[in-house]
Amino acid sequence: MSLADQFERVGIVVGAVLLVALPLSLAVDALVGPETPWWQLLVVLGPGFVVGWAAAADDLPVAYGSVWFVCFVGYLLSVATIRLLELVPVHEHTTSVLVVLTASFAVAVVADSYR
Repeated sequence: MSLADQFERVGIVVGAVLLVALPLSLAVDALVGPETPWWQLLVVLGPGFVVGWAAAADDLPVAYGSVWFVCFVGYLLSVATIRLLELVPVHEHTTSVLVVLTASFAVAVVADSYR
């Protein structure tokens, strides 16, 4: 495997970690609150590492572009909706924020299927 291929795989893993961490950080903040437990970093970054590793090894059942699209658009929709509905701080509106996250990602998945 060439050095360029290795750098590409590292980029895939790092990109997936960052993009999957965006929506997970909102969900964890809504569930846990303002205090930061020691395990929060693992919960937020761990799933992105698994998704990125699977994408880099070509074991992901969906296209890597779909992961990026759904995570990014779902995060933008959820943040815009949370701001619009004034659900800040998120830990005081846990149920509403989780419903907004779920609906935003459902919309992003449907939009990705038409992309």
